[in-house]
Amino acid sequence: MEHYKIKNTRAIEVTFLSPTNYRGARIKITDNYVDKKERKIFSYCYKTGNMLQQAINILKFNGANIVCRASHKDKYIVNIDNWGDEFIKINNLKNNDNE
Repeated sequence: MEHYKIKNTRAIEVTFLSPTNYRGARIKITDNYVDKKERKIFSYCYKTGNMLQQAINILKFNGANIVCRASHKDKYIVNIDNWGDEFIKINNLKNNDNE
């Protein structure tokens, strides 16, 4: 298969940030596609109970077209297909308050 025939997606990284003495557990959503790396940090949702599911919920709530996911040793990758007019900026993500 030729590389140009494979669908191109954006790889959104999801990492867990452990709690500290001053902050609770959090998740970080990062997009390295843009020239300046975009990232946004959300408080970990114990109701959801899973950082990947929480990130998927946030991305879907903001209109992301999720294609697939992948796993790394210390992070998850969520591939989305949002380009052109549907381009989602990570810095503009909003959390679903029902979570």
